[in-house]
Amino acid sequence: MKRFFPIVLLFLLIPIIRVSATTIIDGDLVKTPDSPDVYIVKLVGTEKYKRLILNPEIFNQYGHLKWENIKAVSQTELDDYTTSDLVRAVGDEKVYKLYPNSDIGEKRWIKTAEDFSGFGYKVSAIYEINNFERDFYNSGAELVFTPITPISPIEPTIRTTPTTLYVPSDYSTIQAAINASIDGDTISVGSGTYNENIVIDKKIKLTSNYAAGIVINGGGTDNAITIKNSDISIQRFTIKSKDKYGIYCETGSVTMKNNFIIDSGWGAVAENNCQLTLLNNLIYNNKKADNKDGAGVLIKDNFSYNITSEIRNNVITDNYHGIWSENSNIKVLNNIITKNVGGVGSVESVGIYHSGLGKSDSYYNDVWSNGWNYKGDALAGNGSIDTNPKFISEAQRDYRLQTGTTDYSPCINTGYPEFIYNDGTLITDNDYRNDMGAYGGPDNIGWNP
Repeated sequence: MKRFFPIVLLFLLIPIIRVSATTIIDGDLVKTPDSPDVYIVKLVGTEKYKRLILNPEIFNQYGHLKWENIKAVSQTELDDYTTSDLVRAVGDEKVYKLYPNSDIGEKRWIKTAEDFSGFGYKVSAIYEINNFERDFYNSGAELVFTPITPISPIEPTIRTTPTTLYVPSDYSTIQAAINASIDGDTISVGSGTYNENIVIDKKIKLTSNYAAGIVINGGGTDNAITIKNSDISIQRFTIKSKDKYGIYCETGSVTMKNNFIIDSGWGAVAENNCQLTLLNNLIYNNKKADNKDGAGVLIKDNFSYNITSEIRNNVITDNYHGIWSENSNIKVLNNIITKNVGGVGSVESVGIYHSGLGKSDSYYNDVWSNGWNYKGDALAGNGSIDTNPKFISEAQRDYRLQTGTTDYSPCINTGYPEFIYNDGTLITDNDYRNDMGAYGGPDNIGWNP
């Protein structure tokens, strides 16, 4: 498979000219400062379009496009432009709709002019591309518009085969894609901030390509994500909702992997009959605005349902409490839990707390410099340490571990020693033992800091 990790880094490192949106003209290149995605602007009368340039290999095939000419705009300014994914190669009559997928993508030919009109597409939205770019994309099924003819009250066909739904290409909001999905579907979300209070009640996978560039913001009016009676996987998002829950699950199960769970009253919450699995997440700054309560992880009243929630290879820091559990079984393994120091609450802040029925199994964690490291009946298990993890830069929220020959992190190669927990980039019995924290363990592949 073709891989583009250095190309993505190149997009992140390009020089940016910061200008006002009023200076944007037809053909300009634009991007937001915190996303690797570069767009080319098209202005037709009062219509404003933007088209994603999939990767630098395509960018470099256009001699008139210059890295130094890319202009930075805010997310609000970028959202003023309608995303277009309609293209036609110079000298080719075929018009294609593009479906970005990682750094490769897929093109689907809109077969006739009638199909084009039937889908409601606009000619003004078509971008001209060169033959290299056209041939770069994989070819998908032709797009043929089938009009709905209301000739009889026949029940509509219900889709039964799982597929991938794209946001915003197919649906403008994540909730709209969820509403249209069926069990087994994958919802792939593109770059941007989605100000939504999402409710999920289906067995689906919610994913993106770059956690720092895709934000689900509940806005403090409700939880960012609420899960009801579903089995769901959520991977590579930034999730937050001031004073509310980032993730709330009451029934079902949820696996969270490679996410930023931040800036909420409570980060990830599981109550009653919900089994929570947290793998390789950064969980920080979850506390109430008055700094009297809050937690990175809150698990309550799951004991009677015979389930165990697993919290493995996360960094949980700078919350009011780190992990707070009551009447539940939890397994806490290979985490770094540090500096969870609440402000003025009546309950003293703690790294790991457990009380009531059930138990807290805690092994091979670095629990350091919290208000209390452990409280209730939570205890430090085998392999646990209490020392400065030595992150690269706490001030910049860079929670990767310091390496080197002398001043390196004590969390390197100190995770649970069984081979199944080895770092995911390592594949033999002779490879190094896993690191504690979000960048170690078998699920660290594809994680971006």
